[in-house]
Amino acid sequence: MLPHRRLKLLATGATLLLLISPALARTVSIPFSASDFSDPLTIDNSYFTLIAGTTFTYKAETKDGCEVDVATVTSDTRVIDGVTTRIVHDQAFEGEECTTDPSALIEDTLDYYAQDHSGNVWYFGEDSFNCEGAGHCTRSDGSWLAGEDDAVPGIIMLAHPRSGDTYLQEQAPDVALDQATVTAVGVNVTLTREDAFPPGSFSDCIKTKEFTDLEKGSIEYKTYCPDVGLVTVNEHHGAIVRFELTAGTDALKVRTVPRS
Repeated sequence: MLPHRRLKLLATGATLLLLISPALARTVSIPFSASDFSDPLTIDNSYFTLIAGTTFTYKAETKDGCEVDVATVTSDTRVIDGVTTRIVHDQAFEGEECTTDPSALIEDTLDYYAQDHSGNVWYFGEDSFNCEGAGHCTRSDGSWLAGEDDAVPGIIMLAHPRSGDTYLQEQAPDVALDQATVTAVGVNVTLTREDAFPPGSFSDCIKTKEFTDLEKGSIEYKTYCPDVGLVTVNEHHGAIVRFELTAGTDALKVRTVPRS
């Protein structure tokens, strides 16, 4: 799952059981309607589960040291474009060593999500701030909210992702136009960091390629695994930065999807 802007895939040791081919490529477009959200805060999509109280921690080695991204699924909500959304607090830290000290804060964001009654998870925008340490933050130009300035919700995860599916994740003209393509399903992923969580491998994951027309050449790859969410990230912005889910994550809540 989670960090939507900074984190985007990596699949070391991945076995791709079904690769995308031209015959499988398709664009998925689902019209947005607030009436389709009968229980929007129950976000139990197997590949993008958001349980209030869960924390996802990711780490990556960078040319300047280490970047840590901490995404916390809060119990807070906000009504956006007629739908009650779940707020996820996402913070990124950067330093010579891996740290979450407030002085290392470089980005502070509130993301807004909801699930429709078909199981698709929608993204309703973000309030994002660039920071030079806590208390020294300015609003990012990438902030947007559905229902404002012609922006509409995008889909962060399909209910039933298939190899070849392409869909819009952000639909804010001139601000955020992220798209994702499912490039493989049935993927096995092995975590390699010593502090990875949990040690070992994940199976039956999906792999996505994420990109935007607003920033040519900026590509991010992700793997999402059942009952966990976002596990690994390869971020291509000139150089490759690799993130993995780490031991700071709340194991019990991440690994279990509530069932009625």
